[in-house]
Amino acid sequence: GVWGIVTWRVSIDTQHEVEELFDANLAQSARVLLGLIKHEMEDDEDDEDDEDEEKEQRIEIEEHLFGHRYEQKLAFLVRTREGRIFIRSATAPLFPEPSRDFTPFSDYRIDEYLWRVFTLKSGQFFVQTGERYDIRDELITEIMSSTLSVLLMALPFLALLIWISVGRSFKPLQQVAIEIAARTPEQLQPLDSNKIPLEIKVLVNALNKLFTRLTQAFENERRFTADAAHELRTPLAGLKTQAQVAQRATTPQQRQQALQQILIGVDRATHLVAQLLTLARMDATQTMPTARVDMHELVSQIIIDLTPQALDKTIDLGLEKTATCCVTQANQDALYLMLRNLVDNAIRYTPAGGQVTVSLDNPQPSRLTLTINDTGPGIPPEQREHIFERFYRGENQNIHGSGLGLSIAQKVAQLHDVEIQLNDVPNGRGLCVRVDFLLGLKERR
Repeated sequence: GVWGIVTWRVSIDTQHEVEELFDANLAQSARVLLGLIKHEMEDDEDDEDDEDEEKEQRIEIEEHLFGHRYEQKLAFLVRTREGRIFIRSATAPLFPEPSRDFTPFSDYRIDEYLWRVFTLKSGQFFVQTGERYDIRDELITEIMSSTLSVLLMALPFLALLIWISVGRSFKPLQQVAIEIAARTPEQLQPLDSNKIPLEIKVLVNALNKLFTRLTQAFENERRFTADAAHELRTPLAGLKTQAQVAQRATTPQQRQQALQQILIGVDRATHLVAQLLTLARMDATQTMPTARVDMHELVSQIIIDLTPQALDKTIDLGLEKTATCCVTQANQDALYLMLRNLVDNAIRYTPAGGQVTVSLDNPQPSRLTLTINDTGPGIPPEQREHIFERFYRGENQNIHGSGLGLSIAQKVAQLHDVEIQLNDVPNGRGLCVRVDFLLGLKERR
């Protein structure tokens, strides 16, 4: 298909150029012939007084062994303005007389041949030079034959060159494929891209990025397995102990108390597993879809959901809103999880009868600030850099929890390009948690 298109295009271009060349030659020949005629007439003007000798002058060129095969296909004819043939080559057919509005180049079918004729008018003469079209066809055929023969002869060498070039180009890719195939599932170190050609370096870099993501995913999986095994060991041991106590109970009251402890232990284990699974999903997530989120509605829902927990400790849980715009672009489910963990953590560490206040404010037209102030013990500055680590519980070990809530909140904050700031409550005792959000509808990727 490609060779056919190339051949067709070459033939079209060749035909066009040949016709341009031959047409220019016809025009030049006519002008040269006209100049010769005028020169001869000026020389013979004084010698030709006999006007009765008005007969056709015909140039007869005898053919001989050294003639060219194209001579019979070239011709010229000169007429006077009255239509009398003044001079004519031996090979010239009788070209039609030019009309009043003639065009310089014309095509005529004379006998069985098609002629290309150029007509030039000057003074009292019409000069016509012509050639048969088969001259052009023969030349085009010869040019095409020569060109195609060279291409056909070069085709095997070209194919061999392409085969060698492609083979050498794909050799580094084959080496990469062999190296990857020889690896075990644990071997995820990046490939060496220093000696890789530029053409496939993009592919190798993409593979290296994939290996990095896989390494991180496997590391997250191993961490999750280790964390789950470590953290579930204690509650499961406690459940086993309480079950044994229930078995050895001698009174219904002892048995009921042991079963109640089992239910509490199951709730803690369930909460721990849910937190571990949530954190594992967060670790595997690099980006998440976002949409418009009304922070006032979201925080209000969190306050409603956690009110029973606050009432159990007679904690005053409230919401203060001074912000005029509370709409941001975020993932609502993830943001709910982050803010719920932050408020839940404040309730857990605030003593009974204390206060937890969530505030929404616009310190700048383009920002929304959420603060959570509690009246708990606070966090010493030297511990704040560790508070978001997994299973870190701080100094107060009497508070029940998995130690994962703030780690989950930190992961959600990182996915939303925001920062959780921990400060002391101004003019009071407790912890102030602050998160700044950008307002607007520009979607995060």
